[in-house]
Amino acid sequence: MSTNKPYDLAMIYAISDNNKEFFEQLISVFADTISKDNELLKETAAKGDWREVGQLAHKMKSSTAHFQVDAVKDTILQLEHYQNSNPAELNAHVQELDRVINDVLLNLKAEFSEIFNQ
Repeated sequence: MSTNKPYDLAMIYAISDNNKEFFEQLISVFADTISKDNELLKETAAKGDWREVGQLAHKMKSSTAHFQVDAVKDTILQLEHYQNSNPAELNAHVQELDRVINDVLLNLKAEFSEIFNQ
């Protein structure tokens, strides 16, 4: 298994218990949900509603944890605890989250193209 993927599917394989259809459903639902949440988070950040950004980041935390997207742990934590942070810092965290999420989605779509081309 390649070590340069921005995720680790060990937990997803365990949850799906060798059920290919369920595994594919987990991948598909994650990709759809995380993509929508990421877009909403970016829109909310553009409006400067950091409280809502924090809530959206919190919502994304469990999904990214299940897919072991470790690169966003600290970024999500920073967005969840936005108080006393300046908007420039917060916007940098939003950009970093967006970059990693897009990298995850690109890699998932390349690795599991059969799921996304249905």
